[in-house]
Amino acid sequence: MTDNRTTLSIAAAIGATFCWGADMTLTKLALGHFEPSLLLLVQLLASIGFLVVVLLATGIRKTSWPQLLRNSGLGVLEPGLAYLLGLEGLRRISAAEAVVLSATESIMIVLIAWLFAIERPRGVALLLAVIGTAGAVMVAGSHLQYAGGAVSLWGDLLLLGGVLSAAIYVVFSSRFASSTEPIPALIGQQVVAVLFVAGVHLAVGDRGFSIPSASTYGWVLAAVSGIVQYACAFWLYLWALKGLRADEAGLYLSLTPVFGLLVAIPVLGERLTPMQWMGTLVIIGTIMVLTRMRDEPQAADAGKLRSPAA
Repeated sequence: MTDNRTTLSIAAAIGATFCWGADMTLTKLALGHFEPSLLLLVQLLASIGFLVVVLLATGIRKTSWPQLLRNSGLGVLEPGLAYLLGLEGLRRISAAEAVVLSATESIMIVLIAWLFAIERPRGVALLLAVIGTAGAVMVAGSHLQYAGGAVSLWGDLLLLGGVLSAAIYVVFSSRFASSTEPIPALIGQQVVAVLFVAGVHLAVGDRGFSIPSASTYGWVLAAVSGIVQYACAFWLYLWALKGLRADEAGLYLSLTPVFGLLVAIPVLGERLTPMQWMGTLVIIGTIMVLTRMRDEPQAADAGKLRSPAA
């Protein structure tokens, strides 16, 4: 059986993907009130405020400042560049298409980990990444028929660039996850992301930092989506990386479109098609196999330890 640490890591990874999937609907709605770069700034500032309150409440003080400063630079990759590109892409293409493209993050993580020789995934892990991604495409792909209109290649490229940035972040952040407290690390990374996004907004924006005339609902929607997506989801995912390899943790990202559609059903009135249900079963089966793979070596080691006493 998996130990408590591994079980908690798996639960944290699934919880993180639920937050990311559920927040897809919130962010899509919030884009109706803010332009992408301003929305990202509002979301990040709300997330930082929430994390600071949690940090003060929990009294977490154990962290290495040199290590924290090195980790903070990863904030340029995610949430900075990843979500800036992702929001710009999402504005140009349908939400269904965005879900399909974001499903490629799982396989990108495995391939990047192998390319940089940070982790050498087993062949089975690579196969599971492909199967999990295929399941995610099955879940979201049938919605493409409802997208309508011309497909924006530029939007596709922007979103894929964001997915690539997020995959690189996951791979490299896994090297520091075990030695850094998640909340201080998140605050540092998101402060860096705010500075990065603010610089980009000033460089390419036309109206500077003029406060948008959004409704109270729009502001609340932006703040809540930021807390769910950048505080809760990232906090859980960094905890997951304490007990999972980057390629294994990346496989759980395949659940994101599943959760996204499950939230969109009551909110947007959508329904799952038979093909989507098949994809859901493929993804759940992939995770069950992965968990079984982690159980077997530990069970074998436990058997070796018990054998001399038998």
